[in-house]
Amino acid sequence: MQNSNKIMDNRMNVVTLTWPIFVEILLRTALNTSDIFMLSGYSDKAVSAVGVISQITFFLVIISMMVSTGSSILIGQYNGAGRDKDSANIAVASICLGLCMGLILGLLAFFSCATIIDLYGLEQQVAQFGYEYLLISGSFTINVTLGIVFSTILRAHGYSKSPMFINLAAGLINVIGNYCVLYQPFGLPVYGVQGVAIATVFSQFISAVTLWYMLRHRKIDLPMASFLSIPAVFYKKILRIGVMNAGEILSYNLSQMIIIYFVVRMGTASLTAFTYAQNIGRISFAFALAIGQASQIQTSYFIGKGWFEDISLRVQKYFLVAFVSSITITVIIYLFRFDVINLFTNDPDVVILTAGLITGSILLEGGRVFNLVFISSLKGAGDITFPVQIGIASMWGIGVSLTYLLGIYFGFGVIGAWLAIAADEWFRGIIMLFRWRSKKWTKFTFS
Repeated sequence: MQNSNKIMDNRMNVVTLTWPIFVEILLRTALNTSDIFMLSGYSDKAVSAVGVISQITFFLVIISMMVSTGSSILIGQYNGAGRDKDSANIAVASICLGLCMGLILGLLAFFSCATIIDLYGLEQQVAQFGYEYLLISGSFTINVTLGIVFSTILRAHGYSKSPMFINLAAGLINVIGNYCVLYQPFGLPVYGVQGVAIATVFSQFISAVTLWYMLRHRKIDLPMASFLSIPAVFYKKILRIGVMNAGEILSYNLSQMIIIYFVVRMGTASLTAFTYAQNIGRISFAFALAIGQASQIQTSYFIGKGWFEDISLRVQKYFLVAFVSSITITVIIYLFRFDVINLFTNDPDVVILTAGLITGSILLEGGRVFNLVFISSLKGAGDITFPVQIGIASMWGIGVSLTYLLGIYFGFGVIGAWLAIAADEWFRGIIMLFRWRSKKWTKFTFS
């Protein structure tokens, strides 16, 4: 038993957890970009349709994360506390919830597909492409839901490399499938958007099946036959954590949509620059995001063991590493900003605006790191409500409000919007730092 605990402790090392997550984030971004690039060679209207549908599919992913977030925190804390049976029950309960949620969302997408597309008021060809893609990909949401749950269970047990390799392999299968249905290799016909949707669903299915196999291969205890005897309290705990976390994510994305609405009013060049700067910025915070996810897993495990002082100091060290890394990467991008921007556009107005936003990113990304690390760690400790409430208040009270005031009312344009987002990140981040240092999160343990 002692040897088993030692093995688990080693798997919960932050470096072991972080690097596979970091690699997966980077390569997933690259694969998603290539997906759109390949479809652009088929039809610009198809790209527009899939762009619209991506908002819907992202919503489905958020709903799926209601299950995975709660199960990750609870499994980590129960493993740390040595409550193996409770950890196994949470894993089984999360799979059952994921299965039910996937089926419900799939049926909803199948029967409501046409109605959802009609709400967007798209032109006929774009609407047709959107219908074809959503009907196929949405109906099989269960693959996404179960894949997320399986990945979460593996990571919560310290196996972060397995989901990385499996999800990356699935991404490559998706790209190969797209190539086959769009570029006529071996004389195959062009299947267009329907073919792309089928390739996506197939890769998701392969991912889910392989992740399930890996769960069994790792000998993680999953007493599926006893799912009817699992106490209802476990299901309630998963959903209570998940609903709060999903609410924050939905609020954040809705606030970003409002901010983009304001940016649209600033002109096409401002919107284009904003989009480029956001995509370039993802490189800056990818490592900090990986550290944040790893720190949440480790925090939940350490909390279960009662190692409060240890994890308190560790998370603050992780923050410093993430902060320095993020600022360093952002400064490097700033130094080569015009070379980077010219890879995307030569429009002089867009170049100047994007360069200004990249300069502002030095401030923005510094504030973002606070939230990526401390909010994740607070949630790992079970302190969910406070960061969610502060987050929602700040997103709207500072992020959205200041975007209007600085960007539109005072006429600073897209630079004003960028500074408003930075103010939101710094305001929330400083509060979360003090919350972590106060150690009030020690009383929220679930184990």
